[in-house]
Amino acid sequence: MKSLRHFTTLVILALACATANAALIVNVEGVRGSGKTTWTLSGSSKAGSDYTIRTGTKSNNYSLGDTLLSRQFLSAKTKVNKDSLFALTASGQITVGSETRTITHIFLGPYGIKLGDEEPSFFGIRVDSPLRYAKGASSSWSGRFTLNLDIDNFKPGSYKSPGFGFSGKDTRLNFTENASVPEPSSLALLGLALAGLRFSRKLKGAQSRA
Repeated sequence: MKSLRHFTTLVILALACATANAALIVNVEGVRGSGKTTWTLSGSSKAGSDYTIRTGTKSNNYSLGDTLLSRQFLSAKTKVNKDSLFALTASGQITVGSETRTITHIFLGPYGIKLGDEEPSFFGIRVDSPLRYAKGASSSWSGRFTLNLDIDNFKPGSYKSPGFGFSGKDTRLNFTENASVPEPSSLALLGLALAGLRFSRKLKGAQSRA
């Protein structure tokens, strides 16, 4: 009986680990009007085909190896043009098989053609040197960086890409709008206002007792 419970526990843990590492995740967060967003890469998957992740800053050609097609996550107010590359403010890394490369750019853009009722969006990466990989190779990425794009350029929500290339069928993009944080000067004014209110109440109390 104990052996059966032990085996069941191991199976559950294995399934939990597999589920936790079953996708490449892109978490995008930002405050509306700030003009910037924070991007965090995490997770792992398996390559869906033999291909190469490209390098350089050429953005006028698509590749199944390093570009992902997803449901339309770019908003109607987007300032992201077709074939747009954005340089990272901090380093990110991607590993496919036994090779690791530094992610240098993020690729974003509208597909340009409607599929059904909406026009899909592109997301992709560029690396510091070409990364060749084979179908079935394990892939993972990590990193946290800022792009000069407002969260208003994206539709809040979670999007799963059909996937190909280095991600197989497991890439998810999550866009979250954060609440704005008061400026230090605003906080100081609020503090002064509260202090003034307390002083006024104390003064009225003293006058009523007199």
